[in-house]
Amino acid sequence: MRRIVVGVIGSLLIAGLIAPAIAPAIAAASPATGVAKVVIIVGPAGSATGGYRAEARQAATLARRYTTDVTELYSPNATWPAVKSALQGASLVVYMGHGNGWPSPYRDKLYPPTQNGFGLNPAPGGDDSTHQYFGESKIAASVRLAPDAVVLLNHLCYASGNSEPGLAEGSLATAQQRIDNFAAGFVAAGASAVVAEAYASPNHMIRSVLGGRGSIEKAWRNAPSSNGHAFGFESARSPGYVAEMDPERTTSGFTRSIVLKAGLASSDVLRHGRGRSGGTARIDPAVVVPSLAARGVTIASPSISGATAAGGRIYYRLPFTMADRKKFPSVVQASARWDPLDPATAAPTPDPSGGTDIPPNFGLVVPERLGDVVAPAKMAIARSRISIYVATPAKPGRYRLTVTLHDGEGVAYDAATQAMVPTLIVRVTGDHDAGVVAPAQVQMTPGQADTLSVWIANLGKEAWGRKARPISRSSDTGVRQSDIDDATHARVTGTWLALGGLDDPVQLAAAAAASVTPAELPAGLEPRAVAKADVVYFAPSAPGDYLLILDILTPELGSLSALGVDPTIVRVHVAARAATSTAVPSGVQAP
Repeated sequence: MRRIVVGVIGSLLIAGLIAPAIAPAIAAASPATGVAKVVIIVGPAGSATGGYRAEARQAATLARRYTTDVTELYSPNATWPAVKSALQGASLVVYMGHGNGWPSPYRDKLYPPTQNGFGLNPAPGGDDSTHQYFGESKIAASVRLAPDAVVLLNHLCYASGNSEPGLAEGSLATAQQRIDNFAAGFVAAGASAVVAEAYASPNHMIRSVLGGRGSIEKAWRNAPSSNGHAFGFESARSPGYVAEMDPERTTSGFTRSIVLKAGLASSDVLRHGRGRSGGTARIDPAVVVPSLAARGVTIASPSISGATAAGGRIYYRLPFTMADRKKFPSVVQASARWDPLDPATAAPTPDPSGGTDIPPNFGLVVPERLGDVVAPAKMAIARSRISIYVATPAKPGRYRLTVTLHDGEGVAYDAATQAMVPTLIVRVTGDHDAGVVAPAQVQMTPGQADTLSVWIANLGKEAWGRKARPISRSSDTGVRQSDIDDATHARVTGTWLALGGLDDPVQLAAAAAASVTPAELPAGLEPRAVAKADVVYFAPSAPGDYLLILDILTPELGSLSALGVDPTIVRVHVAARAATSTAVPSGVQAP
């Protein structure tokens, strides 16, 4: 009940219904030793972003009752350059958005460039879904908070020891690691307290910090969101700091945490305030967006080497020219995004009822599944090209590959630079796959025999068949190698299908009677090898439209179509030749 009453009073304060009567008293209680600089950030978090923005605006309204310097940076303009600029000298930082911590299922060890920091917009003016992580190492190297600053992390995954929706929460020991790790970068940047709340708003701590009400630890323990299970442990990542957590249950429900310098008080935070006394700061969200185009760099079409096989990696190269090579940056990074283009590549639409009465989604309209996390990696820089290894998707199919260039800090280059890097349509192949090039359509006469020339590529990971090889056999007189193990071949086969439908029994019978003579491919056709095959086929005896469906049978696996490889389809129009008339010479009587 106490939580409900306090929460109602807090809401009335924010709404301004009772604030006029008590705001002067709160302001008077604040030590006039400095102007606290407050920075409130909302990163892109998908459908939750709108709610976070509304909550952040309420928090900003509350903060302005105590200080004249409040900066708000919200998605889609919460970029790293803007955030980094705003954070310098901040006494109180509030961040809402995605959290990327460690331990997590995504890495085997801590990765400071992207973990334990912010999830932000890669470029200004984007959307609320695509986000890029700027981790503890970037914060520690680039941000200098005011002494004894406080950082509030609200609604993040991992920051309070929690996991992600749908994933296992993990043990108490794992939660403690996550709490300690997430605070480390902010402590290195000058924070004396890092508070994480998985569900609660930041308003209680904003009032406590800016209102000069005593101990920061006591304010955290007495918050309306308190679970009553608080306990502490020594920080391993931040020497001299104490970490505390307050789970919903004694060993689970990790929704609240704080890492702080023992004895920290609100007066310590305000004493070192470095904010502006002349009003709210304004930050340009673009803040110097880096550009290669402005440096005179011209980028040519990309090239790819290596097999575009599922679960592998390719070598992606971007040739470039530049009048003054010395002006080229010493570090360039790139991020890759694979967008599936085939309905079969995308995840199937789940049946919410769990039953069989709802028809499946046949892929007529399938939303594009954009990769929403941008994770740049360093490119190798040669004299005339930059290059990077790019991991391929785990599932075969057709994809759009978009590569975005970033500077050394991971900030995306401007639109003019990105416009020089075209997207590519890439077929990602499976373990057993094939490429077939054949005519799209042909014309034949009824019963005609013809040869169809097709090109076949083994796009899988294993050879089709094997070459002939000698067999060693023992005998009374020694070893002889005269016996030969026969070669085995993959074959190209075909099947006829009538397009006239069930209402045309003549075409159905003609299609059933038509035939294809399989063509053998070279023995032991190796992966990435290409061969030409001449398939002899006999047209159906009845005029009409038909499909000739080509498949590949391998000695080891049989039909590749049965394994999920798309068959090759040739449309065949069968028609009798038009009768030709013989002209009769003038003056000659026709018989």
